[in-house]
Amino acid sequence: MKHLTLDLSGFSASAIAGAGISDSDLDGIAPRARDAFAEAMACWKRGDVGFWDLPDDHGAVADAKAAAARLPAEVDTLVVLGIGGSSLGPHALWSALVPPFGERGAGRRLLFPDNSDPATMAALLASCPPERTAYNVVTKSGGTAETAAQLLIVERHLVAAVGEEGARARLLATTDPERGGLRALAGERGWATLPVPANVGGRFSVLSAVGLYPAAVAGLDIAGLLDGARAVRDDIVAAGDDLRKNPALALAALLHWQNAEAGRPLVVVMPYADALYDCADWFRQLWGESLGKRSDIAPTPIASRMATDQHSQLQLYTEGPDDKSYLVLAPAKRPALVMPGDGPVAARPEYGYLANRQLGELIDAELRGTVASLGARQRPVATLLLDEVSSPAVGALLFLFEAAAAFAGPLYGVNPYDQPGVEEAKRLAFGALGRPGFEAEAEKLAVRPRPGGLIF
Repeated sequence: MKHLTLDLSGFSASAIAGAGISDSDLDGIAPRARDAFAEAMACWKRGDVGFWDLPDDHGAVADAKAAAARLPAEVDTLVVLGIGGSSLGPHALWSALVPPFGERGAGRRLLFPDNSDPATMAALLASCPPERTAYNVVTKSGGTAETAAQLLIVERHLVAAVGEEGARARLLATTDPERGGLRALAGERGWATLPVPANVGGRFSVLSAVGLYPAAVAGLDIAGLLDGARAVRDDIVAAGDDLRKNPALALAALLHWQNAEAGRPLVVVMPYADALYDCADWFRQLWGESLGKRSDIAPTPIASRMATDQHSQLQLYTEGPDDKSYLVLAPAKRPALVMPGDGPVAARPEYGYLANRQLGELIDAELRGTVASLGARQRPVATLLLDEVSSPAVGALLFLFEAAAAFAGPLYGVNPYDQPGVEEAKRLAFGALGRPGFEAEAEKLAVRPRPGGLIF
């Protein structure tokens, strides 16, 4: 693949460390994988699922850049008001591609208060001067309660500080192109808008305006994101249903095998780069919400920050229950930072072995040690290397995961594009808040005595 190298040899279906994936392993998996590929492609061709088309949407790139250019010159911060894929996707792009400290170049700062915690929101409003802050309200349905609550507060806050016209210049809604309460409200209030294609769900929307507009405001290479995604998409489609050639199909099929046949329902994504941790966090939603729909079988994704978690979780991973598969993420190219070879610290024998080495050599050595340790205990571990942490590589990474989720859905016998469990919780929350039309849900939440309960 362009920009990525996926090594699945440690995901042997026989789970024998170092044995690789045998032809008989793949032959046993192949029939269901072919069916899964055909079903996913049929959904795309019917127009039911649109994330496959996003890498070709050059108009979305132009629109995002134009909207970013219209922000008032004094604005130096964009706050993304969204939750789930509306926040996790753009946050992953920001974390991966913007230096964590220091200058950001021509781009603005992004903030993601993606939880309805009043302490967080109050602190944000207090620390972000209204005249220097813009807000991107992101909800495809237009009715997400957490985002609606934030919008109620922010709109009043802006109008009070900079007036109606100033508020309009600092608010942009990303939502369904035609329907929903936010679409109607934006039209009434004169707010700028960007569309989320009707056939693109929230957790598959990172390469739409949901991710592109905040990335454009941050000054990132959004065309490069789509270029990388398109290269991987084209490789996946060209490979067809051949497990030996299709990386996304092979990843989906082998993760499913580890869950269904080997009894490993947990999927630990282990980024060996701080920049990639929020990509792993985004993957948690993608994999868990897409596939967690059967009580008898479902994967549980876990994001584990490495090498930090070598000192907190690796003991569990290597010698705890053998119920996990591991996917290591890392860049092949890291920034140059040399550890000095002279001076009193380097002179100590305990530290001298590090002298004159790149700091990146240390984290790469830790990666190799983890892979070897897991492999020695016959724990399935795969590696996914980015050529470097760049816009094309990150776009390729995210699209690879999306395609794998699309293929994994049929393997699990579920629709990877809906979320009925999430919708039920939303309805119950509406009932708790007294929203008209949700009286039945409110009744379900009525407090009743619970015999035998342990309440202190």
